[in-house]
Amino acid sequence: MFVIGVDAGATKTHAIALEDSGKVLGIGHAGCGSHEAIGFVRARDALDAAIRQALEQAGKPLRDARFASFCLAGVDIQHDMVHVPKEMLEPILGGVAFLLKNDAFGCLRGGTRDPFGIMINCGSGQVAVGRNREGVEIRVGGYGWDFGDFGGGNVMTQSALAAVVRADDGRGAPTALLDLILQASGHATIPDFLEKAYRDGEYVRSLGIPRLVFRSSAAGDSVARSILKSVAEEMAVTANTLIRRLRMEKEAFDLITAGSVFRGEDPWFLATIRSLVLPHAPSANFRFPLYAPAVGAGLLALEAVGIQATDSVYGNLDRSLPAEFRS
Repeated sequence: MFVIGVDAGATKTHAIALEDSGKVLGIGHAGCGSHEAIGFVRARDALDAAIRQALEQAGKPLRDARFASFCLAGVDIQHDMVHVPKEMLEPILGGVAFLLKNDAFGCLRGGTRDPFGIMINCGSGQVAVGRNREGVEIRVGGYGWDFGDFGGGNVMTQSALAAVVRADDGRGAPTALLDLILQASGHATIPDFLEKAYRDGEYVRSLGIPRLVFRSSAAGDSVARSILKSVAEEMAVTANTLIRRLRMEKEAFDLITAGSVFRGEDPWFLATIRSLVLPHAPSANFRFPLYAPAVGAGLLALEAVGIQATDSVYGNLDRSLPAEFRS
């Protein structure tokens, strides 16, 4: 017996075929699998391609799959829960039973060996999900700035750009970010930089400005440090909200920190979050994810058919899992 787990986002799609023992039978790769980015048809084709590749490696037909778990970016509101299955999943599954969740839940399940915990993701944006020992699941955020998300790399970029423009024209405090951003962009002045950046968001994203914020903060720049502080406080509030709502204050659990921002140069960022969370949940164990989200999707599929991830299952998983699927 085997199951299928799929993780898909704006840049890539991964599929994994898992035996009930935990052994990896096959892995599949494809490009963007987000219907928000490329529409239902092309996203469906990406899911189908990744699943077919995994099944080809496994030497198994799709009809023999016991269950499939899809953890997909862009599954945010009830509209998605209705239309993604109809437009993307049912046409390729041929009657195989499945579950559908936001990709954050695959990240949570792949982040820990426990079937419970909390995951806060701080990448370009932010999202957080949690599951307690009773199986109650809650999501907080992941809807963007307009709907209450004030953390993530995009917010850091926006804050840094505002800071350097204001520093340049005199409205704001001096900051080392000004020279760092000019160096990264190859421009001599902020007006020259604006000629390129003002209407080109893709160009701005290519500069990796959050990395410059971390570098400047680590070097002692107060403006950069204040940007990091604001995002750290937002992520701590998000984690504490989940802890409170799931009643996990007295529990021991893994708190997964996922996303590129948590890999920044300045350790002060994560230390600040810890200092704001641990008073509320002293037994929270901060850690980076154990496995890639596709593995989490596979574990969710196993659990959906009543197979718990025992030490034996994890042993088989660890012995057969490619290195690229270990975080």
